[in-house]
Amino acid sequence: MKDHGSTVTTSAGETPAAASLPDTVRAAVSLPDSTTTVQTIDPEGATSAAGWLKVESSALCGTDLDLYQHGLAHPTVMGHHVIGEIVSLSPVMQWSWDVAVGDRVALEEYLPCGLPTCDACSKPDIYRFCPDADLWGGQRRVGMLGTHEGSGLHGGNAEYMELSTQTVLHKLPRDLDSNLAAWTQPFANAVDWVINIGGATSGSRVAIIGPGYHGIAAVAAARAAGADEIVVLGRNSRTSRDRLEIAQAMGASIVVNDDAASTSLALGRHGKATGFDVIVDTVGLGGPALQATEHLRKLGRLVLAGLGDTPVTEVNLKTLVRGASGVVGVRGRSPQALTRSIELLAAHDTGLEHVPSIDVGLDGVDELFRTLLDRSGPSSPHVVIRPSL
Repeated sequence: MKDHGSTVTTSAGETPAAASLPDTVRAAVSLPDSTTTVQTIDPEGATSAAGWLKVESSALCGTDLDLYQHGLAHPTVMGHHVIGEIVSLSPVMQWSWDVAVGDRVALEEYLPCGLPTCDACSKPDIYRFCPDADLWGGQRRVGMLGTHEGSGLHGGNAEYMELSTQTVLHKLPRDLDSNLAAWTQPFANAVDWVINIGGATSGSRVAIIGPGYHGIAAVAAARAAGADEIVVLGRNSRTSRDRLEIAQAMGASIVVNDDAASTSLALGRHGKATGFDVIVDTVGLGGPALQATEHLRKLGRLVLAGLGDTPVTEVNLKTLVRGASGVVGVRGRSPQALTRSIELLAAHDTGLEHVPSIDVGLDGVDELFRTLLDRSGPSSPHVVIRPSL
């Protein structure tokens, strides 16, 4: 199949064409004790590579920080929002992916099994729900496989990355600005959450809880939908204030609120008389986010993009029924959203082009993780690991 964003099963061990790899590859290897060291790894350890990617960028996502903080099971080359150039490729995967050596691509983090007996993999739009690729299941995902598997180069925090037959990728325009290209995956998530699932259209009023990595991407998605008003709610911390300023520069109204229990009240003060068409919780507030459904317009939707600390909470069914409102959880994005993300980024009108990019080389990954976790690190939500630095 020549459909980008789909998976195939082929025999492993084919010789990738036009192999062009150094004898050793530098990689930031993150350890179970929440530290990271830069190591040199022999790519010849690969046993089933279907190709190789020269990594251009590996954007840092909140999931990376959560995994790092809670302790990895194995030493791991992390990084799952990866952009790069294909430097070698097996003939079968060249046909399957419809790409060639030299093409620039964005990877999806999922490594679905692709077996015909897998219900998720048998449907092209939901392979991300394959049990093998489930974050809470098999965890066969880019940036989560340990260094004990094959070459060990399975994440974006390295100069080169092994591609497998389970890799899902999308071709990128050669001339797409590198800072914008690094937004491909989180912006695709936001396009799915705000537009495809949330239903934002021209004239919509959109509220976004959290001005972080995905919150800022959601602002861009709401802009792309033609939203009439975008409201972003954040905390009164240094990082949050700086990110709210970025959201404001992108055209959003901002709300500062430090009391999670008052989220609904805070949004209500900015919901005017008619409320919001879409409210997106990017931080996982739980109960306080559900209370905000009282500020949805008729047929409005609350989109939950995180679990937070209160995964079990009460829901006011009267509010939902009377408003014909919906509450929906989201995970990742559809392949169509990734295609749309690339199209919108290439048009250079998302507002993301104005978000400061914090670029970090492999030697700076350990300090980067440490300072982000103790909240002394950079405040821009766009932190990108660039192995070439």
